[in-house]
Amino acid sequence: MAQDSGQGTGLRDLDFAGFAQEFLRRNPAYVHDYQKVMRARTAPGAHIVMEEMAHPWGLSFSLSTAGLR
Repeated sequence: MAQDSGQGTGLRDLDFAGFAQEFLRRNPAYVHDYQKVMRARTAPGAHIVMEEMAHPWGLSFSLSTAGLR
């Protein structure tokens, strides 16, 4: 297997959740969607934007909005 791209973490050492997180972190389309959600997180209806972003990526967000403020 090829070396990791110098980020310090070998992909072989990751559990499933860690690998999934690395996949998303390195995926330009996900990064774009994530940045869109972060810009909208304090706007009215932000939970809708979050839900629309999360579904295609197989993610879910907590129902609590306390962390959004």
